[in-house]
Amino acid sequence: MTKTNKKIQNTYGQDEIAAAVSAAGEAEIRAFLIQILQKDQTLFAKFQAAIGGLRLDISRYEKKIDMITQTYLGTRGYIPYQEANSFLDEMSAFLESDVEAMLEKEAYAQAFELSCYIFLKAGGVEIDDSDGGLGELLDECADIWETILEDADSKVRGEIFEWLTGHLDSGVSDYMEESMEQVLMDTFSDWDDSGDYTEKLLAYTKRKAQERRKETDSWNSGYYVQKWALYHIRMMEKAGFCEDEILKYCKEYWSYTKVRTYYIETCMKQKNYDQAIAALQESMQMDAAKPGQVSLFAEKLKEAYRMSGRQEDYKKQLWKLVTQDDPGNLDHFRELKSFYQEHEWKGVREEIFQALSAYAHPDRLYLEEGMYDRLLEYVLQAKGLYTLQKYENVLKKNYAEQILAKYEKELNEMAARAADRRRYQEWAALLRRMARIEGGDAKVHKIVADWRVRYKNRPAMIEELKQFGQ
Repeated sequence: MTKTNKKIQNTYGQDEIAAAVSAAGEAEIRAFLIQILQKDQTLFAKFQAAIGGLRLDISRYEKKIDMITQTYLGTRGYIPYQEANSFLDEMSAFLESDVEAMLEKEAYAQAFELSCYIFLKAGGVEIDDSDGGLGELLDECADIWETILEDADSKVRGEIFEWLTGHLDSGVSDYMEESMEQVLMDTFSDWDDSGDYTEKLLAYTKRKAQERRKETDSWNSGYYVQKWALYHIRMMEKAGFCEDEILKYCKEYWSYTKVRTYYIETCMKQKNYDQAIAALQESMQMDAAKPGQVSLFAEKLKEAYRMSGRQEDYKKQLWKLVTQDDPGNLDHFRELKSFYQEHEWKGVREEIFQALSAYAHPDRLYLEEGMYDRLLEYVLQAKGLYTLQKYENVLKKNYAEQILAKYEKELNEMAARAADRRRYQEWAALLRRMARIEGGDAKVHKIVADWRVRYKNRPAMIEELKQFGQ
């Protein structure tokens, strides 16, 4: 019966509905509305928004949101993965219908209030957000705030600023913090009206960096210090601070890598190469325990030498990159090669290989130079089959016998240890791969015959070997 009524209802057109309303008296319409709106609080709130002129009762929405949230939380106190998307969809529906209706009526304060409630409610529950839907919902709220800020008056803008900074100060989750900061720094930093947000953001970002710096007990305090220090630098640039003042502020946070990186990049842009070079050399010492970061600084130092015309230093730094800081990097290797004539290069290349540490991986360089004999030697000495399979297609044409011998050695070592059927299937796949190499078919039959005798008490293994015949 329900399905039939729904189908009939969907067939009613706008003209039919309009005719029915026109035929009804005012008293009948009012009585009908009161009866319907009493049963549905959300519909009543939508009615208020539609007619305008009434103060929207946000508490009605909040109660509805609370009820939905509690239904999903249940007695567990968290929302599991299976129900997470449904919960987030219901929260999103409020944004797409109710908040949008408020925006259309230019009820900006109410739209902000309701979107904030949804933002805090969804962001504050325990939820398995493996699909990332929560982040999308929070971004939806942030988009709404930016829309409001484009059209709202200075009073509403001020309320939004105070709400964002207040909640960032009180502590929120990383997801929530990121969305709020985006609105604060990307939107308010573009205005300088009666609220003087540039000055406010200068003071706020400076204070946040100082406060975070005092949090010595937090393992990730460094991340937050750098973030807020860089926000402050961004505001200093917008406010028109001179270069010396900005660089002086950088020196206050000199122990932080990202601040030094900003300083270095600024110097490079302004062609202050001597300052950039000095900062890079110091940074490589300060971050010596971070090899990846040192490599990045080493490359920037190479570029600083090149751009400043210090050709000899540039060449020395490039050599250091190739042999120590970033060995195996083909771009640097090719760049260094461009300094030498062909008859010089062979000798230089040997010096490079001699200078490489035992932990360097010269295989890419061997391949680049077509030194297949050395590449083969490297492959044969490498443990396991990963490196062999990486270069198999390059080497198998000229070194089939050696490649097959490596496969045989590694497979026999694997087979010496009993395993499960899945592992036996992996070994069978390797045998099939061997068979595709010249001379591999005979080698595979030899291995299979040996295994059938040696491991006859492993029925799962013997069964997987049936595919190779007798």
